[in-house]
Parts: sequence; C-alpha cells; structure tokens
Amino acid sequence: MGLEYDFDIVAIAPDEVDPEHGVAAVTGNRAVRAWFRDSRTVQALHSASPKIRRIFLESGFSLEPRSSDLPHGVYRAEDSGDRERILKRLFANIRNMGVQGEYCGDFDFWQFLDDVKRARPRAPVVQKATDPTAALRPPPPEQPNRASVQWRIGIAVGLAVLVILLLRYLAAAGTAP
Repeated sequence: MGLEYDFDIVAIAPDEVDPEHGVAAVTGNRAVRAWFRDSRTVQALHSASPKIRRIFLESGFSLEPRSSDLPHGVYRAEDSGDRERILKRLFANIRNMGVQGEYCGDFDFWQFLDDVKRARPRAPVVQKATDPTAALRPPPPEQPNRASVQWRIGIAVGLAVLVILLLRYLAAAGTAP
C-alpha cells in the first residue's frame, strides 16, 4: 500500500514564523504551513536526503504529521489560495535546487504529484437559514391545481358530448326520452 500525500494548510501565529520554514517574508498573505496527514509520509520524507527535506521546509511544509477529519483526496476549499502558493514555491525550489540524484527513500515524487493533481476541494456545507417569523405567519392560500381543473373540464366536455350523441341516437331511432 502506497503513501498518502494529502496535506492540510494551517495558519500559524506570527511569533511562530521562522526562516527555516520559508514563511518569514512579509508578502501580505497569512503565514501558513502545509502539514501532511499521514505519519508514514512524514517518516518517508525524514528518511530522504537533507536536500529534499530542505526543499520541502523552505516551501512551507512541516515535517510533522497532523491528523485531519478530511478523506483522502479532499482539502478545504478555503485553503485553495494558500495551497497553490505553497505548491508554486515547492515547484520553484525543486526547479532551482534540483532533485536529480538525491535519495528520496520511500517518498515518491510521482505519486505526490498525482495526489496533488487529483485532490479536490470539499464541497461547502450549505446550511438552510431558518426564518424565526415563519411560524407566526399564516400559511399561504392554496392555489387550485391547474392540471386538476383542466382534467375536470375535459371530463365535463366528454360527458356532454356523450349525452348529445345518446340523444341524437335516440331521436334517430324514433324514441323520445
């Protein structure tokens, strides 16, 4: 069974910002870290070469796991901007520093990229707003069902046609009612 590379974005307090985690620069954005959910993924990253760990740290990832209530492949929709910013920084660091020839251990970059591409934001939970005055208002008047009115008219016309036809038949036969 492979590792799960899901991560959550967690805001950090300004006093927690340190240059080692790559979020010390004042950018106008909130200071955040990306925390992997799976402890085995973090262990695999710990077993990778120091350069690989440094790339992730400087990009804003934490090297400690953090549990989450979200399922695999799902992240909070409100984290999309911070998530994109951290991933852009990670890819820029990989491009600038290079990872070719570095020991990755069990950490699989291809699977990591695949998990990042497949991850989708969680659908927002919509709560139905309740109106406290709704119980005090009288119920709206019932509107007649238009289909039922049309049906009734159709039945009445049909019966009238049948009565006329019956009267004509009786008149043609020479009997009167």
